[in-house]
Amino acid sequence: MTSKPNVATLYSSFASGADATLSQIEVSISPGIPTFSVIGLCDSSIRESEGRLRSAFKSAGFTMPKGHITVGISPAYMRKTGTGFDLPMAMGILFASGQLYLPPGAKIYAEGELSLGGEVKATPGSCIRLKTVRDEYFDYKIIPLSETSSAGIAGFKGQGINNLTELNAVFDGNEYKETVFEFEQESNPADYLDISLLKGQEKTKRALLISSAGFHNIILLGSPGCGKTMAGKILSGLLPKLEPDELPEVYSLAELVEGGSSKVTFDRPVRIIGPNSTVSKLLGNSQSVTPGELALANKGILFADELPLYKSEVLDFLRNPLEERKVHMIKKGVLYSFDADFIFLGTGNPCKCGQLYEKGNKCRCSVTEINRYLSKLNGPFMERIDLLSEMRSISGSDMASIYVDESESESPAYRSIVERCWQKAHERYGSKYLNGNFPEPDIRDAMRIPENVVRFASDLSEKGFFSARGFTRVLRVARTIADINDADDVTVEDVSEAAQFRKRGS
Repeated sequence: MTSKPNVATLYSSFASGADATLSQIEVSISPGIPTFSVIGLCDSSIRESEGRLRSAFKSAGFTMPKGHITVGISPAYMRKTGTGFDLPMAMGILFASGQLYLPPGAKIYAEGELSLGGEVKATPGSCIRLKTVRDEYFDYKIIPLSETSSAGIAGFKGQGINNLTELNAVFDGNEYKETVFEFEQESNPADYLDISLLKGQEKTKRALLISSAGFHNIILLGSPGCGKTMAGKILSGLLPKLEPDELPEVYSLAELVEGGSSKVTFDRPVRIIGPNSTVSKLLGNSQSVTPGELALANKGILFADELPLYKSEVLDFLRNPLEERKVHMIKKGVLYSFDADFIFLGTGNPCKCGQLYEKGNKCRCSVTEINRYLSKLNGPFMERIDLLSEMRSISGSDMASIYVDESESESPAYRSIVERCWQKAHERYGSKYLNGNFPEPDIRDAMRIPENVVRFASDLSEKGFFSARGFTRVLRVARTIADINDADDVTVEDVSEAAQFRKRGS
């Protein structure tokens, strides 16, 4: 027998920054002059849903009931936006008017936009919403079938529909079938370069290994054409693939900004920025609360090319995210935070002509000109950098060997070391942290750094090898070097090597 309540309750959700908020939707139909009103601090995209609902109902064989229709969306104190409320509002109206059977006591979740023809469409940010509510209990979970990839990545279980007419089978025909959604993994391998291509750049190869093994920020300075950009592609190939629990976090933000994809890759994100980058591009849009390049690089690499040419305000802004590994934006008094936990890879010339590190005294820049050119990379910004390596042009014989010799690939061996180091770090700190992003300020016990090693590092600091802030970063790098060497405790030799990456060469 069809239940005809005049009030129906469903649930949906809306994105708020990197997370989503569960929302209760109540639909009431009462006798009176036909009206339609939506309450609950909703924007125009929600308030204007009446036209879409009327047309969708007519196309699907339903009718908009007569009387006063009130839709309340809670929590009423939070601003809500998006057309994803279309489907739950439509279902609430159909339940309250008796056009669909509402199982007594059923808890129902739904989201999706309605077209004028009654089709149910996906909306931006679905992965954020679905991963937030996936562990909530619902008797029915209805989403657009076009959200299959997002639902699969989020680990969300439910039933997908293409149009409103399919609701008849789900509720009146009792054919609800909760399924596990799947997504298609990108089969084409990423275009990684092998580290063996860095001929004659042993210090840089070592720096890249340490950076990837410990998630350390790194800057490479060298002449044009020495392989700095190539080193960036090499670094991305040394990092392990995203873990299944990391994929939703990365994909959901990319989907929110750039749209979803039918094919998904487990490769870690690499975001490339240049000297024309602005603070707003890095931070994101605070009006729509959509993340920028820093948050999109989370769990991967932020590659900043030609770093000495950046505006001072951009480098000053970067200091806090590099330290805190988060970015914040405020909209109408509400603080939104996004994780920005990435490896910062900066590259640039060491001087205006770029020949400072080349053999044969090719550089004609004065000391004053060099210091002026690199002035933006001094002080507080460089305190956030763990590794610094100079690069020189590849010699003619090394260049020829790249194309002539069939040298054995080295990256798989490097990648194996990196994976082992990540495993050791996860055993020490838990699955979220590595040596470079471990949040505790007092790292001596957690990283197994003996007292004599701490004193040795302190002596180096007093002699001017690095500052007090750099002291902790040197110990973190030393811990990674110890992991590469498969050692339990950090040694004086590890600290000595880590200190070599704090000074610019000449």
